[in-house]
Amino acid sequence: MDEKKNMRMVVEEVKDDESTKIEEIVKKEVKPVEQVKAEEPPIKEAAKEEPIKKEEEIKPKKESSFNILWILIPGMLLLGLLIGGIFAYVFGIQKISDTNKADTSETQNVTVEPTASTTAKPEASPNTNLSKYKIKILNGSGISGEAGKVQTLVEAAGFTVLSTGNATSYDYKKTQITLKTGIDPDFVSALITALKKNYQLEDTKTVSSQTNDVTVIVGSLKAI
Repeated sequence: MDEKKNMRMVVEEVKDDESTKIEEIVKKEVKPVEQVKAEEPPIKEAAKEEPIKKEEEIKPKKESSFNILWILIPGMLLLGLLIGGIFAYVFGIQKISDTNKADTSETQNVTVEPTASTTAKPEASPNTNLSKYKIKILNGSGISGEAGKVQTLVEAAGFTVLSTGNATSYDYKKTQITLKTGIDPDFVSALITALKKNYQLEDTKTVSSQTNDVTVIVGSLKAI
């Protein structure tokens, strides 16, 4: 009987040892699972919090861009109005200057043709000797070739040209005729008639110190 009791006690002790060992093993395996379960909710909470932060960060950007648009749009409108006003002002000044130029050109063109002199006749006599006096032609217009054109013009009308050249200045507007003392008025009248078809003329002048018979200084203004 004592041996049986001892055997039972040994078996029970073995069972107790095995149960304690099993419990220890189970506890060891269960602890990590509990730790994982305990750690999972913070991860979810962190994952939930991230989009909220992003939305909070995005909202101020939208509001700032919206405020910038409200500032930029009126600024661009004001800038466009300012540029348009400047262009209108500049074009207005140009139009005014163009109209002033047109008015001055019209007043310049509406001029009375000068007579040769107080003693010259309106038309030359048919018996006037056009080759009696020699004409010196000077270009005072600043336009290249004008002296040659006048030479061709007066020679075609029957006059004799002494020489051509350039005047001391190119500021002449109207064509000038200067005479030596004693030139036949009919000759002067015929010369005026030949020139006024193409050029605007000033009144003829008699210069006692002039050595050549007739001097024509060509100006830049053409006849109408």
